[in-house]
Amino acid sequence: MNFAKLASFVRDYFIAIFSFLLIFLLTIFIYSETKKKAEERSAKLFHIRADQVTESIESRVKDYIQILVGGKALFVASDTVKRDDWYTYCQNLNLKQRYPGIQGIGYAQIVRPEEMARHQQFIRSEGFPNYKIYPAGDRPIYSSIIFIEPFTGRNLRAFGYDMFSDPIRQAAMRMARDTKQPAMSGKVRLVQENGKDEQEGFLIYLPLYWHNADPESIKDRQQLIKGFVYSPFRIKDLMQSVLGDNFEDLDIEVFDGNTLNKSALLFSTSSTLYSQQSDKRNYHTLGTISVGNHTWRVYITGKREFVRTTDTELPYFILWGGSIISLLMFFIIWSLSATRRSNRLKQTITDNATAALFIMDARGYCTFMNPAAEEMTGFTFEEITAKPLHYMIHHHHPDGTPFPIEECPIDRALPTNNNMRAYEDVFIRKDGSFFNVTCAARPIIENGVPVYTIIEVRDITDEKRTQQAIIESEARFRTMADNAPVMIWVGDTWGECMYVNKQWTDFTGRTFEESISLGWKEVVPEKDMASYVTRFREAVAAAETFKIEMRMRRHDGKLRWVINTAMPRFGVNDEFLGYIGSIIDITEIKEAERKIKQNARLLQKLFLEVPALVGLVRAPDYKYVLANPLYRQLYGNRPLVGRTIHEAHSITEGAGFFEKLLQVFETGKPFIGKEVPTTIDRLSTGEHTDAYFNLVYQPLMDSNNQVEAVLVFAVEVTELVAARKKLLETNEVLSEKNTELQRINNDLDSFVYTASHDLKSPIANMEGLVTLLRDILDGKLNEEDNQILGMVGGSIDKLKQTIADLAEITKVQKELQSEVEPLSFQDMLQDVEADVQPLVLESDATIITDFQIAHILYTRKNLRSIIYNLVSNAIKYKSPERKPEVHISTHLQGDFVVLEVTDNGLGIKKEQQHKLFSMFKRLHTHVEGTGIGLYIVKRIIENNGGRIEVHSILGKGTTFKVYFRQEPVPVQV
Repeated sequence: MNFAKLASFVRDYFIAIFSFLLIFLLTIFIYSETKKKAEERSAKLFHIRADQVTESIESRVKDYIQILVGGKALFVASDTVKRDDWYTYCQNLNLKQRYPGIQGIGYAQIVRPEEMARHQQFIRSEGFPNYKIYPAGDRPIYSSIIFIEPFTGRNLRAFGYDMFSDPIRQAAMRMARDTKQPAMSGKVRLVQENGKDEQEGFLIYLPLYWHNADPESIKDRQQLIKGFVYSPFRIKDLMQSVLGDNFEDLDIEVFDGNTLNKSALLFSTSSTLYSQQSDKRNYHTLGTISVGNHTWRVYITGKREFVRTTDTELPYFILWGGSIISLLMFFIIWSLSATRRSNRLKQTITDNATAALFIMDARGYCTFMNPAAEEMTGFTFEEITAKPLHYMIHHHHPDGTPFPIEECPIDRALPTNNNMRAYEDVFIRKDGSFFNVTCAARPIIENGVPVYTIIEVRDITDEKRTQQAIIESEARFRTMADNAPVMIWVGDTWGECMYVNKQWTDFTGRTFEESISLGWKEVVPEKDMASYVTRFREAVAAAETFKIEMRMRRHDGKLRWVINTAMPRFGVNDEFLGYIGSIIDITEIKEAERKIKQNARLLQKLFLEVPALVGLVRAPDYKYVLANPLYRQLYGNRPLVGRTIHEAHSITEGAGFFEKLLQVFETGKPFIGKEVPTTIDRLSTGEHTDAYFNLVYQPLMDSNNQVEAVLVFAVEVTELVAARKKLLETNEVLSEKNTELQRINNDLDSFVYTASHDLKSPIANMEGLVTLLRDILDGKLNEEDNQILGMVGGSIDKLKQTIADLAEITKVQKELQSEVEPLSFQDMLQDVEADVQPLVLESDATIITDFQIAHILYTRKNLRSIIYNLVSNAIKYKSPERKPEVHISTHLQGDFVVLEVTDNGLGIKKEQQHKLFSMFKRLHTHVEGTGIGLYIVKRIIENNGGRIEVHSILGKGTTFKVYFRQEPVPVQV
């Protein structure tokens, strides 16, 4: 069947096919000959261009070597090359403009280990205090970059770098040193690289020898090496300056060494390495560059642009031109043949068209009508040509009024040269019935003059009825949608909205026109858009219902949570048309859910973390439905939830517990118990222990006021009960001890009082006897006897003072309840100063006061005793090296009035300060005293709820701080 169609096509269009083949074969022959010549010329041109690349690179590198030779000449011509000399030399070279691609010119000095310290000190003295050779480590020989220009940017990182520490750099430096010739290094990472726009690099070295020597032997060269003039190169910068825009039609790859390994790649103009490809380009070559005792291999390939020259494109122009000419010849001949068939086809189409076709001349008469027109109007062609077409099918309006021809837009289309499309009107059949039509009229122009009008007419009576029904249905839909309590939308499968109801426009504040199409996107936050679009596309792919919670922006700008539910729409042929959706504002519901969840989490956290036992027992079967971790832990973590109270607990544990719980279930009244005793198997081993609990059984009622469950809330107080019992026992013991101590204290006070009172008479007798003996033996005693009697008298005086002190201690203990009164610190000090006036005059002491708190409620005698002892001690224990100063001050600190007495006297050793307030303890023996004064002061202060502190530095002085527990007395004005 296909062969028959092909044979028929060849037979019908033989001349067209033969002409095409003849011209096309001739074109192929000319194309092949031209292409062969063009490829030969391109190959020659490629090798010339490749040689230019290698020569340019090699020539540029040799130019840079000449710059290094010039730098070496500067060192040879000068006794000393300073940093400024090197800077001036490099500036005059104008490297950036004349020698683009070079990273810099520098000088690296050889430093031996014994020269390291002197070398670093010298460079630091030039204004580089942080200079040092790096990397650190012990090596037999060092090199250091001390000159590098330009001395800015990346080059600052090279200052002080030891290139001899790197094997690749060291190999090139050794080669330059041993040969006296320039040497180029292998591929390295320059120290100038800082992580940005990193490039491969290499260096060229030229050696310098001490005293400008020209050593002949390698050994002499190694010993006399002074340093290297060198240049670092960033390969990409170098190649861009060498190649420029001259070789954009070539891809160039430069490899370090003789191999074309990827690891040896120095530079490539393309991210693709064509040397590594198995499928080679048409034009490629491999060159070699040898500079400074080092070899580079250069792999060069031609890009597509390389062969796109005038000569190389000519074969393709010939091919395309010949092909187009052959095709044009084919189509010209084919079109002439097809025109004849086309006329027949047009007639067939016209006769079988479903629309009515009329051709009307300039006079308004019908000159042609197709069969569909005859069927539509009921007129034959002969009948309809009797009058102008308007008067045959368009002469009256449906209401019976005449329709003048001069008002007919169809008839006026030709005179006005006006196209008319989709014009709806009413035509009249032969039987006089009216029918709705849609018309299209177009003038036919010949020689610039409209001569005919072609009219296409379609009967749309059924469409009108359907359209009216749709309009009525749509009106009903709009009425219902606008009165619905939700937002309603209708959209297609592409996500464009075709309809929104009044609830939508009221909610969003946007008009109907602003909301349709893609206007809905303006009310959906950008953050929520992606998830909604993804869900919409998934639903469209499956043509299924979808529901999504999302946020929408209300007319006041606030974001509200809504639930968007969409149902698929289908056409009459079950084709998927899109969605009709409803949107409900659920912000309040979401907020309520959030609060419920928050409260639930809070309750759960409270339930789990509350430091009490919490359980819940339901009413019908007395099963546990809740038990927090502490509750389960109390019973050895045995299973409780899902078990009845009788299954979860033994009879021993349930004694009293079951009865009270069941009573709450029956009565609905809560039970509250304090320190309720019970028995517990804590480890679920059958071993029971006694425990006490404060507990509450709280019934939970249902809607019918029946007990639904009972909440068990308990706090174990076993340790509290045990502690209280132990405390009661301890209090009884302490009470007994206190009574005994009071009795002992009273006995001691009575003993001290009795002893001090009873000893006074014997001591007085002893004192009288010594006086009498001195009188009787007056004049008869020698010096030694007088000294002995004096010592006896002194001992009696000390004994009297000791008895007086014991009496004072007794008075302090008995005067705890002495009456207090408002006292002035200043007045009390003046009273004390009168007593210590001889000490003040003798020592030339100065007393300085600062009473921020002027008055206090205290016992007069006790306050005087405190101030007297502290002030007199401050003067008595003065330093012989300086004039004594005593600073007395008061201030408020919390609930205490603080009296502070500071001196500049002898001070006290730190290890002896704890003995200071002991009875009869004296730390300085060169001053008269009993050692009981500070003990009495401490007793007075502590008996009144205060405390005393001492801070002292030996040889510097001492500070006493007295803390009186009471509020200061305000000054009476």
